[in-house]
Amino acid sequence: MIRHITRNISRPVSLRSTTRLCSVAFLLTCSLLPVDAQSLAACIEKARANNLEVKMADMQVQRAKRMEGSYFEMENTEVSLSQDPTSGGSPDNALTFSQRFDFPTVYSTRRKLLKAETQVEEGHLRLTESELTRDVSAAYCTLLLWQHAVELLNKNDSVLSAFVNTADIRFKNGETNRLEVMNAQRLQAENKMQLREAANEKNAAIILLQQLMNTSETIVATDDFQCMQSSDQAYSFATTPQGLLSESEQLQSERQLGYVRQGMMPSFNVGLRHQLVFSGMNPYNVDRSRFDKGNWMGFEVGLAFPLFYGTQKAKKAAAKMDVDIARTRKEQAERKAGSELLMAENAVVTARQTYDYYQTEGVPAAHEMRRLSCVEYENGEIPYSDHVQNLTAAFEVEMNNAKAIDLLNQAIIQLNFIKGQ
Repeated sequence: MIRHITRNISRPVSLRSTTRLCSVAFLLTCSLLPVDAQSLAACIEKARANNLEVKMADMQVQRAKRMEGSYFEMENTEVSLSQDPTSGGSPDNALTFSQRFDFPTVYSTRRKLLKAETQVEEGHLRLTESELTRDVSAAYCTLLLWQHAVELLNKNDSVLSAFVNTADIRFKNGETNRLEVMNAQRLQAENKMQLREAANEKNAAIILLQQLMNTSETIVATDDFQCMQSSDQAYSFATTPQGLLSESEQLQSERQLGYVRQGMMPSFNVGLRHQLVFSGMNPYNVDRSRFDKGNWMGFEVGLAFPLFYGTQKAKKAAAKMDVDIARTRKEQAERKAGSELLMAENAVVTARQTYDYYQTEGVPAAHEMRRLSCVEYENGEIPYSDHVQNLTAAFEVEMNNAKAIDLLNQAIIQLNFIKGQ
């Protein structure tokens, strides 16, 4: 009895048993992690609420709105107290308040500039949200692809396992040679390696989604793995996030030019002087009794204008160049978007042709090929070499169909992004 137990303990564990143990351990580990089953729409909504780049862009908008309240900016109010004993009770002994004001149009122009800067930040926010929607959609479709690939590989593993069992039985019955069994085992081992690679790609897509959604939960895509719908809305660069951002940047440069021009306008100085008499500061004993009826009030109004305007002229010329740069940048962005639109439309057309072929011809033929090959091989009507070739061809068609669906979805996502959808 002891010898029998020792022999069982020292027996090496088979590869199949090890694989099963690893699979069980992996499933147990995954069961301990929080899982979040989400649709694409839910992932996009959650990403917009949690993504840090979107939050930073929104904070920039809020900051710009706060700055709009600073348009009526004035210099500090000056307060001065003067006492000159040598002048007796003259108005030089006074408490003076003075304030400098810009020309009224300066404040209205500054307000327009600050509002234009807010529009630029809002444009950045819209573009960031659009890019986030594109990235989340692309990552989600990639996750759907590899989830589907894992399912196909698992199904193929079941077919290959049956193939290995059949080949092993036929070998034991003397109906075939050892080479058939070895090839069957090789196909199953290669399928398991592809399954591990697909699982790695699936995990990479999950990690990317977690980063975009700013979450630590394991994302499980719940949408069906099928072709997405492209937008039928007419394209207009002016209505896209990039077009709106370019327009707001051009408007900001124009408003900046208008504000620089206001630097040539005069400013005003207003002062109020109140006479004071300090009895304790009269070293010359000047008689100040004539001020008993009240202190004197005085005021002053001044006008300041730029006498040397060379610096302001240079700023104005630079602001004009900024306007030209913004217009050129807008034109460049529009041309680039037009070229990208044509390439995206061509990519969608090509991907859809491939997708239509697999849906109408490739996949149905692959399913029938696998079914007939399994039946004929089990009945001994075809050799194992033909059966292996048929299984491999059918599986490749199904995998190519999955890649065609993903390729079409990625092309549609890019097209919708360029259109601003």
